[in-house]
Amino acid sequence: MIITEAFLEGRVAGFEGLKPKHIQTAISNIFVFDDVVYKIYRNDSEFFNKNFNDLSKKENRFSFTRKDFEWNNRLSPEIYTELRGIALSESGVAFIDPTDNSEELVIVMNKIDMADQVIRKLIDNKITIKDCYEIGRQFGERISKLPKPGVSLTAYEDFLNRYKDEAAWVASVKQVDQEVASKYLSFVKDFIESHKEELDKPDQMSFCLDVHSDNAVFTNGVFLPIDTYAPKEAWLYGFKNINLYRVASDFYVFMGREAFDEVIRGFEIGSGQKLPRDWDTFMVVYCEIIMWPYQYMLSEKEPWRIVIAEKHEKFLKDLLYR
Repeated sequence: MIITEAFLEGRVAGFEGLKPKHIQTAISNIFVFDDVVYKIYRNDSEFFNKNFNDLSKKENRFSFTRKDFEWNNRLSPEIYTELRGIALSESGVAFIDPTDNSEELVIVMNKIDMADQVIRKLIDNKITIKDCYEIGRQFGERISKLPKPGVSLTAYEDFLNRYKDEAAWVASVKQVDQEVASKYLSFVKDFIESHKEELDKPDQMSFCLDVHSDNAVFTNGVFLPIDTYAPKEAWLYGFKNINLYRVASDFYVFMGREAFDEVIRGFEIGSGQKLPRDWDTFMVVYCEIIMWPYQYMLSEKEPWRIVIAEKHEKFLKDLLYR
């Protein structure tokens, strides 16, 4: 991409001669300067385009970028500051209004210290029980700002779709013991079927975040979700308590039951919701079936995550078969 070359060569308006750190993820090019970060979605990620959202076409990529920015800006405006367009000339990159005439759209962010990433703080034992309550409370307040989704799907129907997605996800990660995973998936399916009546009730659906300990920071006592716009349209809404349990489950894995309970207690205060605590095991297992393979997948490029994947794996086994 010519834009990438301009960034890497230091040909960017306002940063002339400065060469940023470049991070290429599965779906984006990220350019990190001293205090500001620019994210541009890629058009050439075959895996993402085929399995999640086709960003190869400019119209769809621009639509995805706009929704992504609006979503993350609503949740964490301290990080996601503005959406800009890019104009490209012989002199390099200039920032313009984010219209359809832009060469590309770019999300502008304040730089964050990734040492404050929640998963790293959990690994390093830098989160206290008091912090857990505060994280839950702040998270509850932040997601209460999300609007109600206008979907006709019931939580029961959505969970059945999510179950199919989970089964496919688990099967795609070679490090996962498929025989063991099938038992966990059966537990999830049986619970969904046996609770159809509750899941079919009105007002059980909400917007869902792609949020967990990798997608959040806790800095100076402030909890900030990051990159939480779901990669797949169907995952943008779901059962209203998924958001909380995606976060709380990671604290359960690393810090135990007390930490898990404190995150939930804080969330109930911050969101004004009361959680059906007899659903704890189901919700945690559902979330762990996502996170356990995810950490194994990431370990292919980041070997240190193998230990984390094994920790999730052991936790899940102990939870269901202790």
